[in-house]
Amino acid sequence: MMESLATIPQPTLLALAAVIIIGLPHGALDGAIAIYLGYSKRVVLLLRFVLLYVVAAALVVAAWMAAPAVCLLIFLVISMLHFGLGDARPGGGWEGFLEAVAHGGLVVAGISLIHRDEVDVIFGYLVGGSTQMVWQGLEILAVIIAIALAFCVIKGVTDRRWRAGFAELLLLAVLFVFTPPLVGFAVYFCLVHTVRHVRTVLSGLAAGMSGRMVFTQAALFTIASWLAGAVAFWLLASPGSAESALLRVVFIGLAALTVPHMILVDGL
Repeated sequence: MMESLATIPQPTLLALAAVIIIGLPHGALDGAIAIYLGYSKRVVLLLRFVLLYVVAAALVVAAWMAAPAVCLLIFLVISMLHFGLGDARPGGGWEGFLEAVAHGGLVVAGISLIHRDEVDVIFGYLVGGSTQMVWQGLEILAVIIAIALAFCVIKGVTDRRWRAGFAELLLLAVLFVFTPPLVGFAVYFCLVHTVRHVRTVLSGLAAGMSGRMVFTQAALFTIASWLAGAVAFWLLASPGSAESALLRVVFIGLAALTVPHMILVDGL
């Protein structure tokens, strides 16, 4: 496995390592959220939660194997909404929705369209075929995102309450333009989305759970995810396909975990 990893370009390897080591564990707090919501009151409830979480993730992987281009496009859309909802101010109504679309859209569609040639190679690895439908979907989304971005620019100039979010959009745009796509995404995912999510979750759980319990369950979920990813990479990787195998494991794995994660965090 180490020989296969050595064939991957260093910037790609470092970006994916950051996503795996720093970014992925933020989803491991889902277990703590479930406990906080009362799923640990009975063993059967906790086991049911874990089973449903794993089944939801497995269904995403199965669907991806059956229709990879469709699933990639859906994954990009839900990631855009998830990132945006995490970045936008809560309780903003339709203005908050536009703010969420602008922030999440800049990350997902912005990186993709700014670095189209490089990202198309990644998309090709993920779908194993033509990426035309994915790009058509992103181009349609880009129109909606552009409107949302224009709205945020106007609000950022005219309303001081929006200026922090506007400044963040500008800084992220500069980052995405001047860094490779995976590096820009890793910086956002690890240092913006993950930090913001962990801070929000920990502050919400502080009154009902000890820090030790939160850390213990998060560590267990993280290690389980790492082991599953390592097994998948070992099964897929070969000296000539290590980069594509790692990208598939990381991003299909993220897609599989994002669906139950969004149901829990953005829904429940």
